[in-house]
Amino acid sequence: MDDVHLIVANSTTPTVPRCWDTRRTEPRSDETGHMGEIGDESPATSVGAIARPVVCVGADLPCEELDRRFRADPRLPCVVVRADAGDIGLVARESFAQLMSGPFGYGRALWAGTPVGSVTDWRPLIVGPDVSVVEVCELVRRRDRNRRYDDVIVVDAERTVRRVSAARLFETLAHLMARLAITDPLSGLVNRARFLELLDSACQTAAGDRVLVAYLDLDRMKQVNDALGHNAGDRLIASAARRLAAVALPGEVVARIGGDEFAVLGRLPARLAVDGVARAVGERFRAALARTDATLPVAAHSRASVGVAVSGARAHGHTLLTEADMAMYQAKQHGGDGVAVVVGVGEQLDAHHPGAGHGLTHAISGGELVLYYQPIVDLRAGRVSGVEALVRWRHPRHGLLGPDAFLADAERADQMPALDRWILAQACSDAASWPATLGELAPTFVNVNVSVDTLRDGNFDDRVVAALAATGLHPRRLCLELPESANLAVLTEAVPVLRRLRDLGVGITLDDMGAGSSTLRHLSVLPITGIKIDKLFIGGMLHNRSDHAVVKLLTDLGHNLNLAVTAEGVEQSAQLQSLRAMNVPHAQGFLLSPPRPTDDLVRLLAGRSGVLSAR
Repeated sequence: MDDVHLIVANSTTPTVPRCWDTRRTEPRSDETGHMGEIGDESPATSVGAIARPVVCVGADLPCEELDRRFRADPRLPCVVVRADAGDIGLVARESFAQLMSGPFGYGRALWAGTPVGSVTDWRPLIVGPDVSVVEVCELVRRRDRNRRYDDVIVVDAERTVRRVSAARLFETLAHLMARLAITDPLSGLVNRARFLELLDSACQTAAGDRVLVAYLDLDRMKQVNDALGHNAGDRLIASAARRLAAVALPGEVVARIGGDEFAVLGRLPARLAVDGVARAVGERFRAALARTDATLPVAAHSRASVGVAVSGARAHGHTLLTEADMAMYQAKQHGGDGVAVVVGVGEQLDAHHPGAGHGLTHAISGGELVLYYQPIVDLRAGRVSGVEALVRWRHPRHGLLGPDAFLADAERADQMPALDRWILAQACSDAASWPATLGELAPTFVNVNVSVDTLRDGNFDDRVVAALAATGLHPRRLCLELPESANLAVLTEAVPVLRRLRDLGVGITLDDMGAGSSTLRHLSVLPITGIKIDKLFIGGMLHNRSDHAVVKLLTDLGHNLNLAVTAEGVEQSAQLQSLRAMNVPHAQGFLLSPPRPTDDLVRLLAGRSGVLSAR
């Protein structure tokens, strides 16, 4: 271990050196970790924020006069028509132009003297300025096809009229989905998934600098929730987020990791004496949370325990976050409201990781890997329609390991293609054997995840075809899940390979739709047959109207594009009921069934080991 040591401190806040490297690992977040739209400004959430002025005319205006206005201003997309009775209508440029051209070019002569009110659409979509963009997009999608892309009229309490084009609505929706995928809705900070992306990026581009992770946990969160209720607890979390962001320096990213836990990411130039600097960073954030927030009840005040981990010669994200978490517990064991620092977290710590070096290679050759399968339930038929293959490692020293314990190391060691090949072969073999055991109860398909490294392999389609041929599994019983971590450029390069597999009958599903890098643009580029709605939206759909609307919108979009739609991360009965009400066809999650080893799955489906929850 290269000079790794632990420092525990419950001292006053020292002077904070301005030593952070201000280079950003990503352009999406601002310096404090508060999220902005891709392009600096925060995306609008209400339709009023994106509404624009509109030309209004009276219903008795002759059509020839309106025709002159449209011809004089090529950028005029529509006009709003006001009737004497107060009714509001819309005339769209394109439909009006078709009317005025008319049959054989006599439209202008036929309609010149006709009042505009006679050709007005008096049933336009009219909304208030506070209606969410997500809800308006859903209303637009439900309109008649010939009026679907007409502008939406926005009318406020003072009867001021503005307009929003359908193109601007859906562009804003795409930005909102991207922002929701990387932002914690309660605190406004970067969420856990995005923080891990930024951490990995910082480690890969450290270039000799030290990467620092601070892990913070509120000391009295349970007492606040028990005494004052969860609403007060939510206010405390939001207050803590504001105070942490307020003291963050340029280049630092603040995130909410989950519950009452936060994390900070930054870099230190290698030339610094990192011991004192790391402690000062931890103390700065500890002191911010120790200050009283006058907007909170006195009983809602809470201090925090802070753990800080600084990389050594090499920086590994999973290792740093784990060490910072452990240091935080060290601070908590010393009474809380303190800082513990681990300095020199370097490559030698990797020797303790089960997947370090060639450990996974030995696991593949030594038969230590095993597949678990999580059922995917057809909500309309009330039965298991398919399963997702998930890898586990039966480590000889560490016991059964989930993928979080070794996939990061496998990716660093370029072992993901070999792991994907093993998973594909084993999943095809297992799925091919189930009909003989289960008959009609056998899952009709098996989902296999594909890593970014495997997608870059130009021979990937040949490997899939070979696995199907070797096991006798019909191509229609295999579905490949594309990772949300793959950017559009990588996926676009893989389109020829994916198209060949789809033509053979293999399903192609876009995983975690709406999360990470996945956007609506993927749907038009990729030859996919299905989408999975990210569990982030499923988890928030019961208490967040926008999350609920996103789930509904993606479901209806999937139906319109003839795509299989699956909701991930179902953990509550109320979520399942809501998904059924929205006509979501498939779901998976711990409420229905956790991932199971093959024998357990077969017993479950055969009805010999209980039934699925909330079928």
